[in-house]
Amino acid sequence: LAEAAGGCCPGASCNRFAYNAAGQVRIRAGLPIYECNSRCRCGADCPNRVVQRGIRYDLCIFRTSDGRGWGVRTLQRIRKNSFVMEYMGEIITSEEAERRGQVYDRQGATYLFDLDYVEDVYTVDAAHYGNISHFVNHSCDPNLQVYNVFIENLDQRLPRIALFATRPIRAGEELTFDYNMHVDPVDAESTRMDSNFGLAGEALGGSPRARSRIECKCGAATCRKYLF
Repeated sequence: LAEAAGGCCPGASCNRFAYNAAGQVRIRAGLPIYECNSRCRCGADCPNRVVQRGIRYDLCIFRTSDGRGWGVRTLQRIRKNSFVMEYMGEIITSEEAERRGQVYDRQGATYLFDLDYVEDVYTVDAAHYGNISHFVNHSCDPNLQVYNVFIENLDQRLPRIALFATRPIRAGEELTFDYNMHVDPVDAESTRMDSNFGLAGEALGGSPRARSRIECKCGAATCRKYLF
């Protein structure tokens, strides 16, 4: 904004605040979120500092019983539109992701997330570095939605990938997001897992860009039957 309100602002986007007073996202998926940063005069309790505070819920890794490998469930009730976790990993170039993807294919599992908010230049690799998001499974009817967030960095090729609840989530419920999520192309949101993404322990085979279709095991009523 041209003039900051109370010492903080949504940043270079010149957009309104992305959150309400409770820290719940109020803009539609596809629009970027600009949080306050080290140049803002506001404190750590500013309502425009949400993703940067990290995970605020008790989450648990568990072994699924239907062949989907490991998964993540929440031990607490999560309100709709609340920030849950950030998808974290090593930032690499798309060329390096292509090379690693072929190696990961032979190992049977990869965790590559294309940062294609404006252009496909970088990829997040959560195979060796990351957090609990490494274990979150796919669903065709997910309870988490991806948003692009910018805090200390305004390079639109390098958004931070934040997962927000699409609806109220019960304690004990598994957390999921759509690996092949699509939004309005005008917004060009980065929501696509690289096509060489797979569940741990699954034998996928083939190259990262060209392989046989991967069967989906999410079990949702709206299941598309295939991940990619």
